[in-house]
Amino acid sequence: MTTILTMESKPKMRAFLLYGEKDLRAHDMDLPVVTPGHVMLRVKRAGICGSDMHYYSHGRIGSFVPKRPFVLGHEFAGEVVSIGDGVSPSMIGQRVTVDPSIPCGECKFCLGGRYNLCRNMRFYGSASCDPHIDGGFAEYTNAPAKNCLIVPDSLGWGEAAMIEPLSVVVHAARRAGNIACRRVLVTGGGAIGQLMALVARTFGASQVVMSDIAEFPRQLAIKLGADAALDANDVDFEAQATTLSQGGFDFVFEASGSAKALSQAIAAAERGSTIVQVGTLPTPATAPLNSIMAKELNFIGSFRFANVFATALDLAVSRRVNLSALISAVLPLIDMQKAMNLAIGKREVVKIQIEP
Repeated sequence: MTTILTMESKPKMRAFLLYGEKDLRAHDMDLPVVTPGHVMLRVKRAGICGSDMHYYSHGRIGSFVPKRPFVLGHEFAGEVVSIGDGVSPSMIGQRVTVDPSIPCGECKFCLGGRYNLCRNMRFYGSASCDPHIDGGFAEYTNAPAKNCLIVPDSLGWGEAAMIEPLSVVVHAARRAGNIACRRVLVTGGGAIGQLMALVARTFGASQVVMSDIAEFPRQLAIKLGADAALDANDVDFEAQATTLSQGGFDFVFEASGSAKALSQAIAAAERGSTIVQVGTLPTPATAPLNSIMAKELNFIGSFRFANVFATALDLAVSRRVNLSALISAVLPLIDMQKAMNLAIGKREVVKIQIEP
């Protein structure tokens, strides 16, 4: 059914703004103004990401320090309810998932196809740009029409809101190279780690192993198709990893953001293999760099994503990657604080989503 929003029918919306460390506040805000080339969405589902948790817990992420209160949330999907000039009327009523990255399109990185490295990147729900762009922890938000990918009815709202983290993982897999018929270790069993294991299997890895300090993510990984799971706290972790992989893993994806896990990744890697760092380390860390040299390891960084959003959506729509299995709980927007606490607690949860 076509939905058209008018200012008379709903002039205000509810949103949660971050004011500082552990300070989320509910506000009734004016609806966003729909500018040319943009659409307004009624947010149907939004996921809590590790960066959202970091902003909430610490009030910042590294050098990204909020200059004013803003709305978090860059994993979201919704229904188009209003359009700006230059947008096809056919967009009204469409179910869409949103690529939250808005690069400048003019710098050498954008022109070279690596727009995720754009120094003038604007990103939803982030203090990395000024002015900040309000994210999806609200009843409504605006987005460039070109960033909206239409979602078929066969894909649920929860899955549609997970295309962004899936894109992060697909980008990391592409950065690694051909992982088909190769042995893969994923360190860290959070949402990105679990998705990494699923994508590695989908892309043809012959062996997929997960490591984590907690039992729940290890068991979940095996349930979802991993061949084995290692306790990252075991004193003989390196020996177990070497034995399991028959000498070392061909690819290691570090998805925990832990300095200890990064060292374990280097130790568990086969000579001449590749390590991809996906997780963000909270502080500067030391690592056994001589091992990288002596084993001739390829150490690759993977930041956000570029040119893979449509691929990620296709993987979800075709059911080649099971996204719904990672959604642990869905709470109403009014319970945003409870949802954030649940996500931060990490007690047998992977992905927490909110539903305005």
